Amino acid sequence: MLPKNLKIKPEFKANIYAHAICFLLNIIGYTLTDSFFFIWIEIACSCFIGYHNAKSPTFFDRNILNHFITVISFYFLTYLIGDNDSLYIILIFTFTYFYFILKDNGFNKSNQLWMYIQALLIGTTFVSFPFSEKIYATVIGYIEAQLILNLAFTFFSNNEQHEAEKKYFDAFKISWQDWFDINHNPSVKLAIRGAVTAMLLYGACSNFHDIKPNWAVATAISCLQRDDNDGSMRAIKGITAGSLMGWPLAVGIISILGHHDILATLLLWGFMIVALALSLEQLKSPTLSRQIAITIFFLITTTCLAIGMQSSSYTYLHLKIINSVIGAGGAFIMLNIWKKLHKSV
Repeated sequence: MLPKNLKIKPEFKANIYAHAICFLLNIIGYTLTDSFFFIWIEIACSCFIGYHNAKSPTFFDRNILNHFITVISFYFLTYLIGDNDSLYIILIFTFTYFYFILKDNGFNKSNQLWMYIQALLIGTTFVSFPFSEKIYATVIGYIEAQLILNLAFTFFSNNEQHEAEKKYFDAFKISWQDWFDINHNPSVKLAIRGAVTAMLLYGACSNFHDIKPNWAVATAISCLQRDDNDGSMRAIKGITAGSLMGWPLAVGIISILGHHDILATLLLWGFMIVALALSLEQLKSPTLSRQIAITIFFLITTTCLAIGMQSSSYTYLHLKIINSVIGAGGAFIMLNIWKKLHKSV
């Protein structure tokens, strides 16, 4: 599954080094203070950097700023909704629809799926964590990501990276046809498919008292984010197989490292770097075996994170696996319904 000689390619070095530096800063902060505040900063920071491998012509990158504005907007809407599940389902539908339209109109060209996943984390991660502190941590994570990524690009850059993204789009300048014209804009169809899937999955999981329904939603959208049946099926198979194959490995890691949170945190850093390197390579040349490996490494990474935070690791792991499989299953069902609907038209 892993390449014989896993190397960080030059075009990805700035991204990998930025992730590594931010991780070290935030984990050191968590270790010294024992405050989850730094864990949330790390989650936000890692999502802001995402797969970003193109330097902006300006110091503060517009893509990361767009990501920040979108996430903060979702956070405040979540806060206003509170515990109203019906309104939250409507928000999930609307946010997913906006995600597809904005993504395909260049609102954020640095793999916006990280934005989507980060925004959904607010509802089911650190539920006892004060909302205001999540906002503060997200703001700090945004500033940290901008500064560290710029620093990384200073040392690891080439002309191709600097030229890659010079044109940005304003969400308010997107025409009404791009938002709603189902007959002439393929992204509208994808937005409807994704939004309906997200809404149904969240509603179904919530009714079964699933305490992590957003994980299933994010998994499904990661599989359905492309207008490519083969690509979607590869993601569905890879996530399902990787989750099931990684399950016993993650259980073994919990058994061995259950009370060694510092060691788990150090291993987390290594697993994260491997997962990122594989993910960036997957963007260029996607394969099923690499998708399986990525899923396994990200699963092990989140397991080490749970151990490092001294949380209920087994519960965390089982919920993560179950919701990943549910999300991939939901995506598979929707993909097949979508194909039949298009054949019948």
